[in-house]
Amino acid sequence: MASAKKEETDLWDLLKDLAKNWKIMVPCIFVAGIIGVFIAFWIRPVYKVDALLQIESKSNKSVGMMGGLPSLFASSSPAETEIELIKSRHIIGEAVEKMHLQYTATPVNSLDRLLHREGRMEISRFEVPWTLIPKNEKIVPWIAEATDSTTFNLYDHNNKLVLSGSVGNTYHFPYAGDTAVFCVHRMEATAGQKFELQELNRLDAIAAFKKAFDIKEKGKKTGILEFSYQDIYPDRATQILNEIATSYLRQNVEQRNAEAQKTLEFLEKQLPAVKEQMDSSLLKFNTYRNKVGSVDIGAETQIILEKRNVLQQKLLDLQQKKQSAIRLFQPEHPTIKTLEEQENNLKRELANNTAATKRLPNTQQEVLKLTNEVDMSKHMYTTMLNNIQQLKLVSAGEVGSVRIIDFAEEVSRPMKPKKSMIIFAMLFLGLLTGATFVTLRSKFSNGVRDANFIERETGFSVYAKVPKGNPNGTKGTRPLAVVEPDDVAVESIRALRSSLEFSMEEGSSPTIGVSGLIPGVGKSFISVNLAALYAGLGKKVLLIDADLRKGRLHKEFGIKRGKGLSQILLGEATVDEVIHNTEVDNLFIMQCGTVPPNPSELLGSKHYASMISELEKSYDLIIVDTPPIMLVTDAALACRVVSQIVMVIEYNKHSIDAIKDGMTQLLKGNSNAHASFVINKYEHGHSDGYGYKYGKY
Repeated sequence: MASAKKEETDLWDLLKDLAKNWKIMVPCIFVAGIIGVFIAFWIRPVYKVDALLQIESKSNKSVGMMGGLPSLFASSSPAETEIELIKSRHIIGEAVEKMHLQYTATPVNSLDRLLHREGRMEISRFEVPWTLIPKNEKIVPWIAEATDSTTFNLYDHNNKLVLSGSVGNTYHFPYAGDTAVFCVHRMEATAGQKFELQELNRLDAIAAFKKAFDIKEKGKKTGILEFSYQDIYPDRATQILNEIATSYLRQNVEQRNAEAQKTLEFLEKQLPAVKEQMDSSLLKFNTYRNKVGSVDIGAETQIILEKRNVLQQKLLDLQQKKQSAIRLFQPEHPTIKTLEEQENNLKRELANNTAATKRLPNTQQEVLKLTNEVDMSKHMYTTMLNNIQQLKLVSAGEVGSVRIIDFAEEVSRPMKPKKSMIIFAMLFLGLLTGATFVTLRSKFSNGVRDANFIERETGFSVYAKVPKGNPNGTKGTRPLAVVEPDDVAVESIRALRSSLEFSMEEGSSPTIGVSGLIPGVGKSFISVNLAALYAGLGKKVLLIDADLRKGRLHKEFGIKRGKGLSQILLGEATVDEVIHNTEVDNLFIMQCGTVPPNPSELLGSKHYASMISELEKSYDLIIVDTPPIMLVTDAALACRVVSQIVMVIEYNKHSIDAIKDGMTQLLKGNSNAHASFVINKYEHGHSDGYGYKYGKY
């Protein structure tokens, strides 16, 4: 509970500190906002288009029980393989070359970019003999400048005009002892708009494309791929993405069709040889029959012949299955072993059939042999023709394993920049920067803020902590203590008066010296209002302006500058001539007078001490307002005749060493005086408890 309360207190103090330093916070936030607006409008709008593709998993292969187990434990999705294929240079490189993405034309006018009215130029040819140009000159880009909506001028790296042309034409022109080629196929620009031209090598163009291109699988193992591409032109992004999709689809179909094409080519090459073999077998059979005449084939021979043909066809089909299985499985796989066992069984049956054939007469054996060769060659030829027709149908009807679900469509709203988000982020950054600066300034400031620390280090008490208030001691010609007696600053000075009353010893000199470390700490404010508060008690009070160099107390009371303390000490005037009445009862003022040539000598003279002694007889209290002690020794000389010394210091302004040194200087000539501090312009924190927030009684 206590920790939460402390955190709340610290946060409240921080907010108050930021509010007090609004002169720092407001510029930081304002500048950050301006920068945010500039960045939001400077960034070119980027459009994102997307397309959807489906990966179809086709598997027509039959596997054995053991062969199918790996697929059950497969952790990778077919889409992962396809994604890597799409990201390959083979696919992307083709799209880069077709869309001429290796050539760039970047607008260069800053104002047009800020106002979002940049022109557009797309080039399809930009071939320059770079090898003949010095390397240091290649750093400077070529420039194309639009002369109107359809024509342009081309300048090289030396800003030399090399070509004047129009959109849609390809130009070949001599350059650097060789030929350069340039073509603009699209331009949307006004006269005077310029473009920096660049030609990327193929790998750099592909790398740049990959930064704007993304592909991922939607969901987990769905087989749905989402393509996306970002570009500053939505129509070009749409064309590029659709080109990638169609290119991938086309290559996928070609890849799946490649195996069928290779098999078809092989069969078509073997077909003439098989036909020649069939013709040769048929010719041999006819020749033999013509030679021996008609031969009757008995029932037994017919059975043997048919059985042999069936066994040979089965063996041929089994060997084809075995060759297909070998491409899928290892030799020790059960599927291969089963096919080998079946093949051996068929071979044994063929061997038995051959043995039965040898028991027939020689003529029938020869007829059987020739008939078997004719039947087998016809079967092979017919089978090959059927396979060729099937492969042609497969090749013609192959659609691949990919289909495009959604083509990319042109969008109207840019994906980025998010202008409002950028501006709010920069405003927050400005707030954070200002808060950091205020906090660091507070943390690393040498100024002392703790009254207890001052008392502990110096040994002198802090009698009052006066909050920020009226910078002058008076309002008009009357002290603040008279005009607004309930002001919080006046209450603090009233506490100072009480502390001084308690500390005065019986019979001591009724003279108080008020000084400060440096100008601007508010010592005159304290002096004027302290004198007014004492006068309010019915005491006859004299306020002496002992700052002979830059005294200003006469201005506080609306008195014209004239003779004063300096004239008394020079013997040019009497005390009665320089003391003025004020609008406050019982309060009198002695102004500083004109600036003398030797202020320190006058304040250190016996005449000054004797004058104070004489005045103490006529007044109940004398308050001497002295110059800053850190600038001149006048303050120490003026305070050597007082009984109370009040040093005014500004909150968070002075180091403890400066405070100690200042008090030491004041007490050099009057070590018996009672010294104390007043912290002016004090900033009350939440930790001060009730503080001074009670307002008026």
